[in-house]
Amino acid sequence: MLVSENATGSGARVLAALPPGQLLQQCVERLRGEGHSIEIAGSASQAIGRVTAADWDLVILDFALAPDSSLGVLDAIKHARPATLVAMAGGGIDARTVRRAFRRGAYDVLLEPLPPGDLIELATRAIAVRAIGAERRRLGEDLDAERNRLRDLEQRLDKEDPFEPVAGTTPIMRRLIATLREVARSDATALLTGESGTGKGMLARAIHGGSLRRHRPFVEANCVVYSEGVLNSELFGHEKGAFTGAVKQKKGRFELADSGTIFLDEIGDISPATQLMLLRFLQERRFERVGGEQTLEVDVRVIAATNKNLQEGMERGSFRNDLFYRLNVIPIHIPPLRERVEDIPTLSMEFLERVSKKVGKTMRGFSSDAMEGMTRYSWPGNVRELENVIERAVVLSRGGEIGLDLLPEALQRQGIRIPATSSLMEGRFSFYETMERFESEIIRESLRRGNGVQRRAAALLGLKATTLNEKIKRLKIEYP
Repeated sequence: MLVSENATGSGARVLAALPPGQLLQQCVERLRGEGHSIEIAGSASQAIGRVTAADWDLVILDFALAPDSSLGVLDAIKHARPATLVAMAGGGIDARTVRRAFRRGAYDVLLEPLPPGDLIELATRAIAVRAIGAERRRLGEDLDAERNRLRDLEQRLDKEDPFEPVAGTTPIMRRLIATLREVARSDATALLTGESGTGKGMLARAIHGGSLRRHRPFVEANCVVYSEGVLNSELFGHEKGAFTGAVKQKKGRFELADSGTIFLDEIGDISPATQLMLLRFLQERRFERVGGEQTLEVDVRVIAATNKNLQEGMERGSFRNDLFYRLNVIPIHIPPLRERVEDIPTLSMEFLERVSKKVGKTMRGFSSDAMEGMTRYSWPGNVRELENVIERAVVLSRGGEIGLDLLPEALQRQGIRIPATSSLMEGRFSFYETMERFESEIIRESLRRGNGVQRRAAALLGLKATTLNEKIKRLKIEYP
């Protein structure tokens, strides 16, 4: 028989698997009087079925309900609901049985006669224990989900090539990328040199992304945008009250980059005092916050960059020799864009695709005269200038392709020169024949510049590779 005695409220939900008698009466009266909800199972099978069907804060199981198999009932309840608290109860129980009950998962053993407060304390404690258990399980599930998310993220990051954005097909860029891959595997300090706009920051991020520190912080600090005092605080932090306006303690970039990588851009512009602080860090990996006395240690890989000639700075006395040699462990020079003209089509198409997505336009490519103008231009602002020019052209365009008229005047003056053809020199000529000869000559020239690679030649002409391939077949163009 299954009897229900309910008491509403926020008390415990208790299942009493007890035979009729004094213990059952005590349980019902005391628990109901304290606002707990109690249901009664009159047999072992009913108790197991009720536990299987619903969740309970506490199950009170009397040894007398199944004298020969009470521990087996306990096993069945714990199998159905491992988190449910089960208190065994009875009179005349020997110590060996009590030990066996605890070993098989009993939360408590109640010995008759029950002290008046024990049952109420047990029910109250069951609510707290169950709440703590539920919270732990929730936190465990959240932790497992976060671990799985991080594991998936790490797997995706490991599969991605951090050097893929470093576009380049010229031998000088292929050698540079190969060097960067080797540098990424070490923890050595690296010094990136090159003109402004050559992509030193992007390369620093690629080095970090290819290193064992890739899942740790990458922190940038541009040394030229701060005054000396502010730069010291930015790099090394400061204590509360260190100077006017220091209303609280602040961590510097080196602390924020702990276990990761710090990128110090425009390192050639720092003052002698900051040079000395940086030198000490590179030597000892220690520093103090501005206004502080506590010496801090961090594990940080340093990548520095400059567009200045630091050796000339050493000769003038504006840059410390010892700091230069600490920074110049692995020197990496990034060539200007004018020295790798063959990379302009590839870079241009990548920037075009990226900017088109950002502004929501569909762009096919570049006209041949626009690409000619870009490859003839000297690009004093290097890759950054190229990206800005393409972004401006995409914004101003009405879709389709980028023509010469969308480029700045300086590039328009570098537009394509139309070569003369033998047909045009003759007195009579076929219009279509002349156009085919001119088209063939332009395609051959683009293939020559692209080292015979159709994809590069198509980029030079502002065409899709499939379109160029169709033209080559139609015009029966042969090339090495």
